[in-house]
Amino acid sequence: MRCAGYEVVPVEDPAHVDKALPGATLLAADTFDAETVVKAVEQYPDLKTVLWTAEPMDRALRFVTGHPTMSNILGRPNFDSPPRPWELMMILRRLARPEEGGPKFAWFLDWGFSGFQERVDTTATRDRLVSKVQDFALHMGARKKIAEFANEVAHELLMNAMYDAPVDSAGVPKYAQNRKADLRLPDGEQPTLKIASDGSKLCMQVTDPFGGFLRDRVFAGLARGLDGGQLDTSHGGAGLGLTVIHNGSAALFIDVIKGQRTEVTCVFEMDTQHRDFRLQPKSLHYFYRDS
Repeated sequence: MRCAGYEVVPVEDPAHVDKALPGATLLAADTFDAETVVKAVEQYPDLKTVLWTAEPMDRALRFVTGHPTMSNILGRPNFDSPPRPWELMMILRRLARPEEGGPKFAWFLDWGFSGFQERVDTTATRDRLVSKVQDFALHMGARKKIAEFANEVAHELLMNAMYDAPVDSAGVPKYAQNRKADLRLPDGEQPTLKIASDGSKLCMQVTDPFGGFLRDRVFAGLARGLDGGQLDTSHGGAGLGLTVIHNGSAALFIDVIKGQRTEVTCVFEMDTQHRDFRLQPKSLHYFYRDS
């Protein structure tokens, strides 16, 4: 945290947090102490937060869904391990320097990665790319189940970008009413898929030119999906897709510039055993800018 530019005040007992809050810009804590964090945010609405957890995401979501400044949840392997160092540093730097904007795709990967990117114009291109993603993951050395997860996540990301994201000049969804229809998108509506691997991580990013993936839809939809509740189908069933994306990746980053761009980046840890991956606590990060 000091390396990210913060002056750090460690607090062991949550009962003593109040004394450190005046003048603070960031409060970071385990989800076990989320009630303390919520009370702090309600007292100091501009306070930014980071939660980490070694439990499933649904517990953390119950606390953060209704609090817009609580948009960063870091999964950690177990109760004895910290969050992933690269991920923690990336989030801390972004919260400290929001004017710098989002990370470049390469920043998610170690030096020396390999990958490809393509624009997606039709449903046929989507299907070809989804298969190509799985083949690429296997070629890079990912376990078979991780490659299958990458296939599923790629499909959901592209479905959201192609059917749910495009809106007309009045903000009305253009294609979400029929997600089974064949599409041929004009140049200005086409999403881009990027995928790359550095040998330990597989990173996939889908970008659309609309910037309409709002926070409430992300957090509330995922909370309902993980809880097994009724999914919001007003945007073509994106809640179900978000649950598939969450379950299939280790970390999910969503960057939205209102009306201009949505970037959804998923990180997979290539060598994780299927059982460990299924039980592994996941990360979720949401960033939003007006321009």
